[in-house]
Amino acid sequence: MRIVQMSDVHVGSGLFRQDLLEATIEESNALEPDLVAIVGDLTMEGYRWEFEEARQYFDQLECPNIIYAMGNHDAKNVGYRHFEEFFDIREMSAEIPVPEGVAKVVVLDSTKPDLDEGEVGREHYSWLDSEFRGWDSGPKILMIHHHILAVPGTGRDVNNLRDAGDVMAILRELKVDMVLSGHRHVPYVWSISGVRIVHSGTVSTMRVRGTMPPSYNVIEIDDESVQITLHQPGKGEKGREP
Repeated sequence: MRIVQMSDVHVGSGLFRQDLLEATIEESNALEPDLVAIVGDLTMEGYRWEFEEARQYFDQLECPNIIYAMGNHDAKNVGYRHFEEFFDIREMSAEIPVPEGVAKVVVLDSTKPDLDEGEVGREHYSWLDSEFRGWDSGPKILMIHHHILAVPGTGRDVNNLRDAGDVMAILRELKVDMVLSGHRHVPYVWSISGVRIVHSGTVSTMRVRGTMPPSYNVIEIDDESVQITLHQPGKGEKGREP
């Protein structure tokens, strides 16, 4: 299974770079992934015109499975209504045929209107259980914008998931293979108790931290291994996490 993971697009920001997003889309199409996972913050302020512009960019993607999660910036200014207009529902599960079988992908909306921090909430715990428990046909993947674990090199960790500990315990119990997140604009991978947590950096803005450039992830999953490769738009592969 091949996944292209990107996040923190921030259409509408003064630091948004159209050329970076267009390069990423072109490179993604060349990779022919099974899934393009866009893990939130498509916009900067949640305005309708920002979502409309983002939709125009992502319509250029060539992939049978393109799945979006909503980020905290998308929830600003009642932006969740525009998200639903242009990108359908905010939460869903999908079953994706892949060479390894059938992948189960669950998307959660962790946002709260006009707040930077996020929360899964107890009302979602039973849903996660019903979607993932007993699934043995292929990889189990959760898409959620907010980070469950702190990301090195991002300063004070003040806006992660409020219920991160409970969520991590549930994912471990359900033997979820991978969590795809964004939010902090820094790519990083944690592997804890069999759960691989993959953060993507900002793909198309200069709202970066330190010397970390804009980037996206390419993830390769087979029956025996997982390989995660960091890519810079227009510059190719820059590093791997085995």
